[in-house]
Amino acid sequence: MFRYATALWAILLIAPAQADVIDLADQPALPRSVAISQNPDSSRDLVLLGADLVEIAVALGAADRILARPEAVDLPGLEDTPHKMREYAGVEGIASMRPGVVVASNARFEQLLAGLSDIRIPNQLIDRSLPATEKVTRMARLLELDARGEQLNHEIRSSFAKAQAITRSERPLRILHVSKQGAGGSFSAGGAGTGVDNLIRRVGAQNAAAAIGMDRYRSVTPEGVILMQPDVVLISQAELPAFGNIDDIWNDYPGLALTPAGRANNLIIMRDLHVRADAASSGVATLALAQALVEMFP
Repeated sequence: MFRYATALWAILLIAPAQADVIDLADQPALPRSVAISQNPDSSRDLVLLGADLVEIAVALGAADRILARPEAVDLPGLEDTPHKMREYAGVEGIASMRPGVVVASNARFEQLLAGLSDIRIPNQLIDRSLPATEKVTRMARLLELDARGEQLNHEIRSSFAKAQAITRSERPLRILHVSKQGAGGSFSAGGAGTGVDNLIRRVGAQNAAAAIGMDRYRSVTPEGVILMQPDVVLISQAELPAFGNIDDIWNDYPGLALTPAGRANNLIIMRDLHVRADAASSGVATLALAQALVEMFP
């Protein structure tokens, strides 16, 4: 017990980084070359169960083919989507929409997809854990938009390369994605196997939650957060209201005020899909985060 307490106090004595709050929420939602397709005569045949899939479909120019999607996704071209789903959709509900194909990105939908297969509704799982470019390739193949998929992947990889060129050569920064989603509404952090973990690693940083063995989105304790020692906190703009305001993040999130990031108020705000989706916007998000880190830690 004494050794554990000593270790915690040693962590608390680490010198703080430079104070800063950087808001990247005004970055483009998608690569600038994306042209939003809005053809009223298009056949709406896609049911997409995953925000990452919706983002890719929009970037591929297929927004006007989406029949149903998660309600929370906010992207240009989606205003007229006929069905916006808040909760889990069942086999009967989806079948009533008469979709041409149903695509999911979360393995929790496997039973649903099996039920759709039983009634001969085409479906596919494009797992959200796949690299962003692989998800783009699979969606482009499904939609018969291979050329556009190749172009989009070229843009994504180009942004990845630009980000890599400006990453730190010193000790990797520790970044913590704080959240109140994915753990029953309690304070949580994004660990390994998440879109944000991929984002953090692409900018040459270390996921502070994954570094202590956390995977997915898990509830946190003050002791665990202190042991993470984040240099920077990352938060989705969409989640700011859940925390109240920026000061409440430091005051209320367990243990955060006692970390290097908390003592220096080092906070980066990004679009929700840039943080979580790891899809069509992954190049935009990666380059923006890399540039923000250079600004925060010159």
